[in-house]
Amino acid sequence: MKPLKTLSLAALAALMAMAFIGASSAMAEQTGLCRTDGESCEAVTHVHETSVTDALLLNSVGNVKCAVLFLSTSVGTAAAPLVIKGNFTYSGCFRKKIFGGEEACTVTEKNGPVEIKVLKTSHETGEVTGKGEVEVKCGTVIECVYNGEGLKGTAKGPLLSTQANGEVTLSEQTTHVVSGAFCPETAKLDITTTPLSATYLKSGLHYCVEYPVAGGLYLDSTCTTKDATRAGKFALVIGPVGKNVGETLCVDLYEKVGLWKNSACTEDLGSSLYEKGIIKTVK
Repeated sequence: MKPLKTLSLAALAALMAMAFIGASSAMAEQTGLCRTDGESCEAVTHVHETSVTDALLLNSVGNVKCAVLFLSTSVGTAAAPLVIKGNFTYSGCFRKKIFGGEEACTVTEKNGPVEIKVLKTSHETGEVTGKGEVEVKCGTVIECVYNGEGLKGTAKGPLLSTQANGEVTLSEQTTHVVSGAFCPETAKLDITTTPLSATYLKSGLHYCVEYPVAGGLYLDSTCTTKDATRAGKFALVIGPVGKNVGETLCVDLYEKVGLWKNSACTEDLGSSLYEKGIIKTVK
Protein backbone atom coordinates (compact mmCIF):
# COMPACT_ATOMS: atom_id res chain seq x y z
CA MET A 1 0.00 0.00 0.00
CA LYS A 2 1.27 3.46 -0.87
CA PRO A 3 1.00 6.71 1.02
CA LEU A 4 -2.06 8.85 1.00
CA LYS A 5 -1.41 12.34 -0.10
CA THR A 6 -3.33 13.78 1.60
CA LEU A 7 -7.39 24.41 -3.85
CA SER A 8 -8.19 27.47 -6.36
CA LEU A 9 -9.75 30.15 -4.38
CA ALA A 10 -12.75 29.73 -2.45
CA ALA A 11 -12.17 26.18 -3.06
CA LEU A 12 -8.68 26.47 -1.90
CA ALA A 13 -9.98 26.88 1.53
CA ALA A 14 -12.84 24.61 0.98
CA LEU A 15 -10.65 21.81 -0.13
CA MET A 16 -8.20 22.70 2.49
CA ALA A 17 -11.10 22.59 4.81
CA MET A 18 -11.93 19.31 3.26
CA ALA A 19 -13.09 16.25 5.09
CA PHE A 20 -12.58 12.61 4.30
CA ILE A 21 -16.09 11.34 4.86
CA GLY A 22 -17.54 8.01 3.80
CA ALA A 23 -20.45 7.75 1.40
CA SER A 24 -22.45 5.90 4.00
CA SER A 25 -22.07 4.62 7.53
CA ALA A 26 -22.13 1.10 6.13
CA MET A 27 -18.85 1.84 4.32
CA ALA A 28 -17.24 3.60 7.27
CA GLU A 29 -14.06 2.18 8.75
CA GLN A 30 -12.14 3.20 11.85
CA THR A 31 -9.44 5.25 10.19
CA GLY A 32 -5.88 6.21 11.04
CA LEU A 33 -2.79 7.50 9.22
CA CYS A 34 0.62 5.77 9.26
CA ARG A 35 4.07 6.42 7.82
CA THR A 36 4.47 2.70 7.05
CA ASP A 37 2.15 -0.05 5.83
CA GLY A 38 2.41 -2.63 8.60
CA GLU A 39 -0.65 -4.16 10.25
CA SER A 40 0.43 -2.34 13.42
CA CYS A 41 2.29 0.91 12.73
CA GLU A 42 3.21 4.17 14.42
CA ALA A 43 0.48 6.74 13.86
CA VAL A 44 1.01 10.01 12.02
CA THR A 45 0.90 12.89 14.50
CA HIS A 46 1.67 15.76 12.10
CA VAL A 47 0.46 16.40 8.54
CA HIS A 48 2.22 18.69 6.05
CA GLU A 49 0.67 18.84 2.56
CA THR A 50 1.21 20.84 -0.60
CA SER A 51 -0.59 21.28 -3.91
CA VAL A 52 0.96 19.19 -6.68
CA THR A 53 0.48 22.04 -9.16
CA ASP A 54 -1.19 25.40 -8.62
CA ALA A 55 -4.79 25.03 -7.49
CA LEU A 56 -7.17 26.41 -10.10
CA LEU A 57 -10.45 28.25 -9.55
CA LEU A 58 -12.43 28.32 -12.77
CA ASN A 59 -14.83 31.27 -13.05
CA SER A 60 -16.35 33.76 -15.48
CA VAL A 61 -14.14 36.76 -14.55
CA GLY A 62 -10.77 35.09 -14.94
CA ASN A 63 -9.32 31.88 -13.54
CA VAL A 64 -7.26 32.20 -10.36
CA LYS A 65 -4.24 30.04 -9.47
CA CYS A 66 -2.35 29.60 -6.17
CA ALA A 67 0.22 27.33 -4.61
CA VAL A 68 -1.13 25.87 -1.36
CA LEU A 69 0.37 24.52 1.88
CA PHE A 70 -1.37 22.83 4.81
CA LEU A 71 0.09 22.37 8.30
CA SER A 72 -1.81 20.46 10.93
CA THR A 73 -2.25 21.74 14.48
CA SER A 74 -3.64 18.39 15.67
CA VAL A 75 -4.28 14.88 14.37
CA GLY A 76 -6.98 12.91 16.14
CA THR A 77 -6.93 9.27 17.15
CA ALA A 78 -8.59 6.53 15.11
CA ALA A 79 -12.23 7.20 14.48
CA ALA A 80 -14.85 7.12 11.75
CA PRO A 81 -13.97 9.72 10.59
CA LEU A 82 -10.50 10.73 11.78
CA VAL A 83 -10.31 14.48 12.50
CA ILE A 84 -7.35 16.65 11.50
CA LYS A 85 -7.21 20.37 12.30
CA GLY A 86 -4.84 22.87 10.75
CA ASN A 87 -4.25 25.93 8.60
CA PHE A 88 -3.82 26.62 4.90
CA THR A 89 -1.60 29.26 3.38
CA TYR A 90 -1.70 30.46 -0.23
CA SER A 91 1.15 31.96 -2.23
CA GLY A 92 1.98 33.11 -5.73
CA CYS A 93 -1.69 33.80 -6.48
CA PHE A 94 -2.71 35.47 -9.72
CA ARG A 95 -5.75 35.90 -11.97
CA LYS A 96 -5.80 35.28 -15.70
CA LYS A 97 -7.88 38.15 -17.09
CA ILE A 98 -10.54 37.20 -19.61
CA PHE A 99 -9.24 39.74 -22.13
CA GLY A 100 -5.59 38.78 -21.62
CA GLY A 101 -2.89 39.50 -19.09
CA GLU A 102 -2.58 38.68 -15.39
CA GLU A 103 -2.94 40.47 -12.06
CA ALA A 104 -1.73 39.54 -8.59
CA CYS A 105 -4.18 38.18 -6.02
CA THR A 106 -4.09 37.43 -2.31
CA VAL A 107 -5.98 34.48 -0.86
CA THR A 108 -6.54 34.17 2.88
CA GLU A 109 -8.10 31.47 5.01
CA LYS A 110 -11.00 32.72 7.12
CA ASN A 111 -12.27 31.39 10.45
CA GLY A 112 -9.46 28.84 10.78
CA PRO A 113 -8.17 26.45 11.80
CA VAL A 114 -10.02 24.25 9.36
CA GLU A 115 -11.21 20.78 10.29
CA ILE A 116 -10.51 17.85 7.99
CA LYS A 117 -12.22 14.50 8.45
CA VAL A 118 -10.66 11.34 7.06
CA LEU A 119 -12.58 8.15 6.43
CA LYS A 120 -11.29 5.09 4.62
CA THR A 121 -14.01 3.51 2.47
CA SER A 122 -12.06 0.77 0.65
CA HIS A 123 -8.52 -0.34 -0.19
CA GLU A 124 -6.32 2.73 -0.78
CA THR A 125 -9.41 4.92 -1.20
CA GLY A 126 -11.31 7.52 0.80
CA GLU A 127 -13.97 10.12 0.09
CA VAL A 128 -13.53 13.82 0.73
CA THR A 129 -16.19 16.37 1.58
CA GLY A 130 -15.92 19.57 3.56
CA LYS A 131 -16.61 23.21 4.07
CA GLY A 132 -14.54 26.29 4.73
CA GLU A 133 -14.08 29.89 3.68
CA VAL A 134 -11.40 31.89 1.88
CA GLU A 135 -11.15 35.54 0.98
CA VAL A 136 -9.89 36.35 -2.51
CA LYS A 137 -8.61 39.79 -3.52
CA CYS A 138 -7.41 40.60 -7.04
CA GLY A 139 -6.39 44.11 -8.02
CA THR A 140 -8.57 46.95 -6.75
CA VAL A 141 -11.93 45.53 -7.81
CA ILE A 142 -12.36 41.87 -6.93
CA GLU A 143 -12.79 41.10 -3.23
CA CYS A 144 -14.80 37.94 -2.69
CA VAL A 145 -15.41 35.41 0.08
CA TYR A 146 -16.25 31.88 -1.06
CA ASN A 147 -17.19 28.72 0.77
CA GLY A 148 -16.82 25.14 -0.34
CA GLU A 149 -19.67 23.47 1.50
CA GLY A 150 -20.59 20.27 -0.28
CA LEU A 151 -17.25 19.77 -2.03
CA LYS A 152 -16.48 16.12 -2.65
CA GLY A 153 -13.14 14.68 -3.67
CA THR A 154 -11.34 11.35 -3.88
CA ALA A 155 -8.34 10.24 -1.84
CA LYS A 156 -6.08 7.49 -3.15
CA GLY A 157 -3.11 5.79 -1.61
CA PRO A 158 0.05 5.40 -3.67
CA LEU A 159 -0.74 1.97 -5.08
CA LEU A 160 -3.64 3.64 -6.89
CA SER A 161 -2.36 7.21 -7.03
CA THR A 162 -0.51 9.05 -9.77
CA GLN A 163 1.60 10.70 -7.01
CA ALA A 164 4.38 8.92 -5.15
CA ASN A 165 2.91 9.73 -1.73
CA GLY A 166 -0.74 9.36 -2.65
CA GLU A 167 -3.18 12.13 -3.53
CA VAL A 168 -6.44 13.91 -2.85
CA THR A 169 -8.14 15.21 -5.98
CA LEU A 170 -11.08 17.53 -6.59
CA SER A 171 -12.14 18.15 -10.17
CA GLU A 172 -14.50 21.00 -11.16
CA GLN A 173 -16.20 21.02 -7.75
CA THR A 174 -18.58 23.96 -7.25
CA THR A 175 -17.90 26.67 -4.65
CA HIS A 176 -20.26 29.53 -3.73
CA VAL A 177 -19.85 33.25 -3.09
CA VAL A 178 -20.59 34.38 0.49
CA SER A 179 -19.93 38.09 0.06
CA GLY A 180 -18.16 40.62 -2.13
CA ALA A 181 -18.41 42.68 -5.31
CA PHE A 182 -17.85 41.58 -8.91
CA CYS A 183 -17.87 37.96 -7.79
CA PRO A 184 -19.23 35.09 -9.88
CA GLU A 185 -22.05 33.35 -8.01
CA THR A 186 -20.26 30.05 -8.46
CA ALA A 187 -16.73 28.97 -9.28
CA LYS A 188 -15.28 25.51 -9.85
CA LEU A 189 -12.22 24.11 -8.15
CA ASP A 190 -9.52 21.83 -9.57
CA ILE A 191 -6.80 20.68 -7.18
CA THR A 192 -4.57 17.76 -6.25
CA THR A 193 -2.64 17.73 -2.97
CA THR A 194 0.02 15.41 -1.58
CA PRO A 195 1.77 15.03 1.79
CA LEU A 196 5.48 15.73 1.98
CA SER A 197 6.14 12.28 3.43
CA ALA A 198 4.51 8.90 2.99
CA THR A 199 1.12 8.71 4.68
CA TYR A 200 -0.80 5.43 4.59
CA LEU A 201 -4.55 5.23 5.07
CA LYS A 202 -5.18 2.49 7.60
CA SER A 203 -8.06 0.80 9.41
CA GLY A 204 -7.88 -0.03 13.11
CA LEU A 205 -7.72 1.48 16.58
CA HIS A 206 -5.13 3.71 18.23
CA TYR A 207 -3.15 2.14 21.06
CA CYS A 208 -0.54 3.74 23.30
CA VAL A 209 2.27 1.20 23.63
CA GLU A 210 5.43 1.06 25.71
CA TYR A 211 8.68 0.02 24.00
CA PRO A 212 11.19 -1.91 26.07
CA VAL A 213 14.11 -0.65 23.96
CA ALA A 214 13.20 1.66 21.07
CA GLY A 215 12.67 5.37 21.71
CA GLY A 216 9.11 6.63 21.55
CA LEU A 217 7.54 9.97 20.68
CA TYR A 218 5.62 10.20 23.97
CA LEU A 219 6.66 10.47 27.61
CA ASP A 220 3.53 9.02 29.23
CA SER A 221 1.39 5.88 29.00
CA THR A 222 -1.60 7.77 27.56
CA CYS A 223 0.48 9.22 24.69
CA THR A 224 -0.45 12.83 25.43
CA THR A 225 2.95 14.45 26.12
CA LYS A 226 5.12 14.39 23.00
CA ASP A 227 8.92 14.45 22.81
CA ALA A 228 10.23 15.15 19.30
CA THR A 229 13.65 13.70 20.12
CA ARG A 230 12.12 10.26 20.77
CA ALA A 231 13.41 10.26 24.33
CA GLY A 232 10.16 8.74 25.57
CA LYS A 233 9.21 5.11 26.10
CA PHE A 234 5.74 5.32 24.55
CA ALA A 235 4.28 5.54 21.03
CA LEU A 236 0.85 6.03 19.50
CA VAL A 237 0.18 3.01 17.30
CA ILE A 238 -2.57 1.95 14.92
CA GLY A 239 -3.35 -1.75 15.24
CA PRO A 240 -6.13 -4.27 14.65
CA VAL A 241 -9.42 -3.76 16.47
CA GLY A 242 -9.90 -5.95 19.52
CA LYS A 243 -6.50 -5.71 21.23
CA ASN A 244 -6.43 -5.16 25.00
CA VAL A 245 -4.24 -3.47 27.58
CA GLY A 246 -1.26 -5.69 28.40
CA GLU A 247 -1.12 -7.38 25.01
CA THR A 248 1.93 -7.11 22.73
CA LEU A 249 1.91 -5.51 19.28
CA CYS A 250 4.73 -5.89 16.77
CA VAL A 251 5.00 -2.34 15.44
CA ASP A 252 6.23 -1.32 11.99
CA LEU A 253 8.31 1.79 12.74
CA TYR A 254 8.96 4.81 10.54
CA GLU A 255 12.59 4.93 11.66
CA LYS A 256 15.00 2.00 12.04
CA VAL A 257 15.04 2.01 15.81
CA GLY A 258 13.64 -1.47 16.43
CA LEU A 259 15.35 -4.77 17.16
CA TRP A 260 13.24 -7.26 15.22
CA LYS A 261 13.66 -8.43 11.62
CA ASN A 262 10.08 -9.21 10.60
CA SER A 263 6.49 -8.08 11.11
CA ALA A 264 5.86 -10.85 13.61
CA CYS A 265 8.82 -9.79 15.80
CA THR A 266 10.09 -13.37 15.90
CA GLU A 267 13.70 -12.90 14.78
CA ASP A 268 16.11 -10.60 16.60
CA LEU A 269 18.13 -8.52 14.12
CA GLY A 270 19.58 -5.76 16.32
CA SER A 271 18.54 -2.89 14.04
CA SER A 272 15.29 -2.97 12.14
CA LEU A 273 11.96 -1.33 11.41
CA TYR A 274 10.11 -3.54 13.89
CA GLU A 275 9.73 -3.36 17.66
CA LYS A 276 7.49 -4.95 20.27
CA GLY A 277 5.19 -2.63 22.18
CA ILE A 278 3.09 -3.43 25.25
CA ILE A 279 -0.38 -1.85 25.08
CA LYS A 280 -0.86 0.59 27.96
CA THR A 281 -3.96 2.49 26.76
CA VAL A 282 -6.65 1.90 24.15
CA LYS A 283 -7.31 5.32 22.60
